[in-house]
Amino acid sequence: MLDEYPSEQSIFSVLEYDVAIKSELLADALTALPEQKRDIILLYHFLGMTDKEIGDLLHMARQTVQYQRTSSLRHLKKYMEGKANE
Repeated sequence: MLDEYPSEQSIFSVLEYDVAIKSELLADALTALPEQKRDIILLYHFLGMTDKEIGDLLHMARQTVQYQRTSSLRHLKKYMEGKANE
């Protein structure tokens, strides 16, 4: 059994949800994103929502959500690879 403490996590609030991120590197990368793109990533990858569901919540077209999600993932990957190589 491993004890976990809230101070070892970063909490992101999106709509009425709180998402806990344990990885400091991932939390830093998410913080570097604009808020709307970060919300899309959190809703899709951590809360399991579809692009259509996210679009409905954020009043955006599904295609716009999909485009912002994929471009945000590229940004996250680049950010995290850069920090890992430091």
